[in-house]
Amino acid sequence: MKKTVERVLEFLKQQGFCPDVDEENGNILFKYQMNTFIYFNNEEDEDFFQMGMPQIYDVTEENRELVLEAANKTCLNIKVIKACVVDESVWIIFENLLDSSPEVKDILPRALSIMQAAQQEFYKNMS
Repeated sequence: MKKTVERVLEFLKQQGFCPDVDEENGNILFKYQMNTFIYFNNEEDEDFFQMGMPQIYDVTEENRELVLEAANKTCLNIKVIKACVVDESVWIIFENLLDSSPEVKDILPRALSIMQAAQQEFYKNMS
C-alpha cells in the first residue's frame, strides 16, 4: 500500500502540477493559483493529512496584536484550519484525520479551497 505522501505526489503530477520534494524532510512544495503550498510529510502518522499555505501576511511589532486577533477569528470561522504565526509571518494550515483508505483526489482539492477561503477570511479580518 502506498504512503499518503506518495499518493499526494502522484496526484499532483497527474493534475499537471510541478511539485518539488524537499530532500531533507520529504515535504512536497507546489504552486496553485499564484500561491505556494506545502504538503507536510508525516511519516510517523500516516492517518494525519497536513498542508500549509506559508507566509500569507507579514507580522511586525506594530501589527502583531491585530494579526493574532484576525488569525483567531479565522480559526473560529473556517473548519479544519489553523491560522498561526510562524517566523514573523502568518501561515494557513489545513489538518485532517484520514480513514484507512484515503482518496487524495477528494481531500486535496477541498483542502486547497478551504485554505484559500481561510486566506480571504484572514484578510477580511485584518481590514
